Amino acid sequence: MSQLEISCGLDYITTPDLQACLTEALHCNYSFIVSPIVHPRFRRQYVTNVGKTGGFTRSDMVLSPQDWTTRLVGKLSPYLNVDSASSTVRQRHEDCMNEELSYCRGLGVPAIMLTLHGRDTNNLARILQTYYETSHHISLIWARVPMVCNKMLRDHVDHEDNGDSEESWNETWFWWSKFHERLEWDKRVGVVLELSADLPSEDLLKRWLGEPVKAIIVPTSIFHNNKKGYPVLSRAHQQLVVNMVEHEAQVIVSGARRSNIEFYLQYLYRLWKRRPNPADDPMLSYARGWEDYLQTPLQPLADNLDTHTYNVFEKDPVKYDQYQKAIALALTDLQKLDTQVHNKDASILDAMVEKKESGQGDSDNNNKKVFTVMVLGAGRGPLVRATLNAADITNSKVKVIAVEKNPCAVVVLAAQVREVWRDRDVVVVPGDMRQLNLTPKADIIVSELLGSWGDNELSPECLDGAAGLLKPGGISIPCKYKSYVAPISSPRLWAAAKAASTGTVTSKDKNLETLWVVYMQNKHDIAETKEVFTFEHPVKGIVDHNGQEISDYRGLPLTDNRRSATISWEVKQDNVMHGFGGYFDCLLYGNDIISIVPSTHSPGMISWFPVFIPIKTPLRVEKGQVITATFWRCVDSRRVWYEWIVEVGDRTTPLHNSNGRSSEMLL
Repeated sequence: MSQLEISCGLDYITTPDLQACLTEALHCNYSFIVSPIVHPRFRRQYVTNVGKTGGFTRSDMVLSPQDWTTRLVGKLSPYLNVDSASSTVRQRHEDCMNEELSYCRGLGVPAIMLTLHGRDTNNLARILQTYYETSHHISLIWARVPMVCNKMLRDHVDHEDNGDSEESWNETWFWWSKFHERLEWDKRVGVVLELSADLPSEDLLKRWLGEPVKAIIVPTSIFHNNKKGYPVLSRAHQQLVVNMVEHEAQVIVSGARRSNIEFYLQYLYRLWKRRPNPADDPMLSYARGWEDYLQTPLQPLADNLDTHTYNVFEKDPVKYDQYQKAIALALTDLQKLDTQVHNKDASILDAMVEKKESGQGDSDNNNKKVFTVMVLGAGRGPLVRATLNAADITNSKVKVIAVEKNPCAVVVLAAQVREVWRDRDVVVVPGDMRQLNLTPKADIIVSELLGSWGDNELSPECLDGAAGLLKPGGISIPCKYKSYVAPISSPRLWAAAKAASTGTVTSKDKNLETLWVVYMQNKHDIAETKEVFTFEHPVKGIVDHNGQEISDYRGLPLTDNRRSATISWEVKQDNVMHGFGGYFDCLLYGNDIISIVPSTHSPGMISWFPVFIPIKTPLRVEKGQVITATFWRCVDSRRVWYEWIVEVGDRTTPLHNSNGRSSEMLL
């Protein structure tokens, strides 16, 4: 969940009096402290299986249980390197780490901070796996890494090789990424990033925003004093701190006290308060609390939506305004066309329509053609209201037919016909749009059947099945929509998808072959967004080998909504791919578009979150490599499903969701 307030902690290099240190921090309004588990005056016993006298650290009674479990992050000895090249050092450090982890288990601290020393972390990962499997109280693991590898940076400077200095910034990301990979991207493991005086390129910083950064360490050495003598950060550091906190990172102040320790906290609070107000963006306000929370996509064709869901959709301030504009434009075009026909030659069909509608309205309105607008999947009526508003704006005369299969929504529509629209020509027709044969046929059909990936709520099948309700040459709103994908890195989303199961191998595989609706925050785009599938309405039927259009048993064009698409991206920087972000855009009519594609997102529209399309095994990708993904949209007589496969170099994932074994949309 996105933070409303910034959470700051104070790092102590050593704590001779733990109670006094905690009291000092709380008195200065810090939320927690980071303290070494081992007291420096206690000697360590390096010989295993030998009886000890006394302990290796202070008694847990120096703090209350509540303080241990809510206000203290335990810091393992930073020198411990359980993957040392020396077998003696490695074994001694392993014994010490197990001893400290065991004590943390007994204390019940909320998080344990340890230090990564390089890419080789096999033994460390093994120790932590054992710790998790044997602990009844599971603490979070915070892996501390510097933002830059100073040793490698010094080597580049010594060799005057400034062109390759980017490797120094990449190196520590590899430390963390390799470590997290060995722990299978466990969501209980996060990274603590120690900021440096210099910062890397924007692309490298964005990559860190895709990692589960639990906290950032802000050394007091990177602050400088302003004219009044108070500590402040550079603009680049300010922006980085705000971005990290917006991604749920906490802030830890560390280092020598170059100023009153309370001044650092006050500055960080002011910095957070000065950020752009999220209330200015309706999507950010609406999505607060839903960040990175996975939801299964709706199946409104197979299931009836509840009142709460309708209520959420109807709050969208942008979508229905765009629909209203599109309907108004369509009515205007139909009026122009009708005027041209009348000026050229009043047809017999027009005379019949006028005669049929002659009993409605006053004598002036009787001369106007009545346009039939069918709202397919009317829900509780927002599109009916948009249609009536558009008719008023364009001074058009409309007959609205609201088609809805949900019995609960039909009750609401009928009540509005009696109480709200009693002086308007509105008719409610209960039933499945694909099975109805209504007259008169519609001049315009309006629907809002799109899902977060465009066609994933079966809009093509619904509208193709209802094609017989539309006059030849009639208008469909929407008339075209496209789905898009972009490869992303997000250990958090992948771990959440994997964990959203009962624990069996089968269910874990199932969840990694399912589309998830999610407001993605903790992710990084590896490459740009590209188009996948396109659908248009009304659609032309498929043709036989003679070029003749094929019709179904009702005489409607026979359509084929199966699709396949192969897409490629070039990798711009080393990364780990966990899946895809899925989006759509939609052309309603004319130039009226609604979109959730990041680059063209309709400002203020809240009706749809994107989808996360995971892959079973995350793929490590290198700069210059090409990611190639193939997606299939498969259809049979009772369901629709997606399949996908990914290739990077000579590595290929298994085919995901073969024959719809894990996820499907029922017709």
